[in-house]
Amino acid sequence: MGTLTRPDIAFVNPSVGFSDRRKSKPIGLAYIMAYLEKSGFPSSGFDFGDSEDDAVELAAHYGLDRFDVVGFSVYNESFRAAIAMAEWIKNRRPECLIVLGGPHATAVHEHILRRYSCVDVVVRREGEEAMLDLVRGLDAGPGVDAGDRAGLTGIKGTTWRAPDGGGLLVNEDRDFVPDLDQIPFPDAEFTSHSGYPDLTYYDEVQGRLKAALTICSSRSCPYNCSFCGVLTIGRKYRSREAERVVAELLHFRARHGVNYEHVYFSDANFFVSPTRALEVAEALYEADPQVTFSFGTRVNQILKAAEVLPRLKECGLRFIELGIESASEPVLERLAKHVKPEVNVAAVRLLRRLGIEISLDFIMLDPATTLPDVRANLEFLCEAGFYDYVPHDHLYTALVLYEGTPIRDFYARRFGVVFDPDDLPSPFTLFELPEVQRFSDTLRAFRKRWQDRIDDALAQGELALASMADGSDGLRGPDDSYLPRASHARLQLDVVSLRHAPNLFMERLLEDAEAGFPLLDEGGDEAGDDDGLEALLPRLGHDHVHLNDLIERTEAVAREAGFAQAPGAAAPHGRD
Repeated sequence: MGTLTRPDIAFVNPSVGFSDRRKSKPIGLAYIMAYLEKSGFPSSGFDFGDSEDDAVELAAHYGLDRFDVVGFSVYNESFRAAIAMAEWIKNRRPECLIVLGGPHATAVHEHILRRYSCVDVVVRREGEEAMLDLVRGLDAGPGVDAGDRAGLTGIKGTTWRAPDGGGLLVNEDRDFVPDLDQIPFPDAEFTSHSGYPDLTYYDEVQGRLKAALTICSSRSCPYNCSFCGVLTIGRKYRSREAERVVAELLHFRARHGVNYEHVYFSDANFFVSPTRALEVAEALYEADPQVTFSFGTRVNQILKAAEVLPRLKECGLRFIELGIESASEPVLERLAKHVKPEVNVAAVRLLRRLGIEISLDFIMLDPATTLPDVRANLEFLCEAGFYDYVPHDHLYTALVLYEGTPIRDFYARRFGVVFDPDDLPSPFTLFELPEVQRFSDTLRAFRKRWQDRIDDALAQGELALASMADGSDGLRGPDDSYLPRASHARLQLDVVSLRHAPNLFMERLLEDAEAGFPLLDEGGDEAGDDDGLEALLPRLGHDHVHLNDLIERTEAVAREAGFAQAPGAAAPHGRD
């Protein structure tokens, strides 16, 4: 072998095929890059996660063929973009080592290597240690050919195509990293043609916007929800010490010159150990009492650790992303949540009583959904106080069948089909019941036509209401514009109506579906056409106007008060 040199390494987060307004840096790749950097192997990061550009054009524009090693982190949605880039790189630079990792690659590692000759190796599950072994073993020299790789094909946690073409080499799994505190902070930079918006949180308690930072304080989750992609990586839960979490916050404050005062914990399940969660919260509070935080967890854990929640709130807990998923018992059973609908209700009531905000994780539809399932969901959302909840995304969600999850296998057996491992079937085309299919099609048509307009008008109206100061007989805006008190009162009612509009439409649509779609059939020949939607639109506001009129009126009043803003801007409520 030649002289050991440092290979040129790149890591790529390929596009999922659409733009994500909440884009953040790919933290999994950032951890791997930081881990390699600590051992003397710098790398370049490229994040195209929200790009709608052609994958090959992106690879060419950013010169991905100049590297000796290119690693892709892939999900079902981004797999085809990753393969397109990998094929382009391999054609131009055959000696480049192409590595795939991530949940999807882990789930179908053998399939990938059998079908795609452009991929040399798949790193399964966690990537830090396996990637370090790979790059340490490479003799970059004039090129990395198959002979040079012979000593690498036995690395634990990897799957290779045999050098002699005689099949696959599936090495034994690598143990999970036992001590997460030994992994450096994910301090890695990515080249991205779309950039990253500033992450913020509007703290309604303190009445101000805060710079926010995402921190992952643990890995995996010990539960086995049938739809969760975490299962492909493994259920071995590990957590970091509270002091290291605080140290990461302080590190990035100094690194970026930003006084981060809210922490979004991105853990798959932050609340596995309530005692440990409290240790983290108290350490953050001791470091800076102004710091607030939020996390995600399951409903049953909320009830089991109810005594810890008041202290967490005292230490800055603002909201919990709660995995409710459904109010239908048959759906909860399919999702392997192992909770009853009444547990969902009890958890919500507890958090409401404590004054802790809820961020809603919900799956409105799955392939076997019935209209009674939808009815149970809508009744729960109304009775549990989510009628005013924004954003309205939870109304439109459908179960995604990710490769490697038990629910995908369940539906493959139920349908008697074999899903192509490369494909992620559209969740909106798999409904068993025609009435649910039509319900979903019509709901999606409403979302396409109206939801963006509702969001923009709602943002402008809420911004106006939140920013106005009391006057003697009216309200004045920031540019000294004047809004009579009566107009302000009407604006309040109109904003509430806009919040309720998607819920009201969905209720009317469900009633029509339960009756056999008489209104939809009367309004138009095809489900979801403009005439059909028109027949189902609720009349809104204090004077029961058309939705279009309500939107235009709200925007006009906001402009009159001097609070118009660009479409798509965030409203002042939290989690923006």
